[in-house]
Amino acid sequence: MRRYHDSISGQLLKIQGLYQAKNRAAYSQEIAEGPQSAREALTWAGDRVRDIVITEEALDRHPDIARLAEPHWTHVVPSKVLGQITADSQGVLVVLNTAPVPAVEKVLEGASLAILAVEMQDPGNAGTLIRTADAVGAAGVLFGSGSVDPNSPKVIRSAAGSTYHLPIVGGADPRTVISRAKRQGMQVLGADGSGRLTLGGSGLDLGRPTLWVLGNEARGLAADLLARVDESVAIPIPGRAESLNVSAAAAVCLYASVFAQMRQS
Repeated sequence: MRRYHDSISGQLLKIQGLYQAKNRAAYSQEIAEGPQSAREALTWAGDRVRDIVITEEALDRHPDIARLAEPHWTHVVPSKVLGQITADSQGVLVVLNTAPVPAVEKVLEGASLAILAVEMQDPGNAGTLIRTADAVGAAGVLFGSGSVDPNSPKVIRSAAGSTYHLPIVGGADPRTVISRAKRQGMQVLGADGSGRLTLGGSGLDLGRPTLWVLGNEARGLAADLLARVDESVAIPIPGRAESLNVSAAAAVCLYASVFAQMRQS
């Protein structure tokens, strides 16, 4: 059902409020901005969709989204009205009920590859991590307590729809995740610039089921967590760069595991 608006009022005011974390938590809702995120949300999480806000131009430009939106309550607005809600929607946003947080043991059960991010602060890094994990077929992404909210609009936008393709856990206790991964037969590898082993060197069996653990963008992994992993692993940097961005490091580690597992299959 479509409803046309020429100003922000009623339900649109509530949707505008979902850009604040406290309101997302109060209503257990999230926002997927932009055509790609909206398309994937409607395709893979249609049962959770509450509202769609879209411009006439976006309806014409994205007929597939218009079709996917037909069963849902759709607010059609001028571009200037949507611009008052958000500057980053590219003409469309979708409001969804937030999915229940999956149990850690369910995410790790039978997993060949998963990733734990500890105190990851940047929404762009978090979204890129989710997108990379989706690309490599990881069982899920777990964000340790102190990390950015994986349900924030910026993270979801950066993930480019991958949020709706795989399990994502926010606010996990890193120690619990590591211990459960070990109990389920996974090796736990911590990415660390001063790691004991080197990625691509000897001593690593990346063909095994693996949980990769990455730390904060500035501080890396804390000493107490490095003490809990099976091995700390450094990515070789033969060039002049001091380090890799954490999401780039995650991509290198995850694909190294994928290549090793593919060779064994």
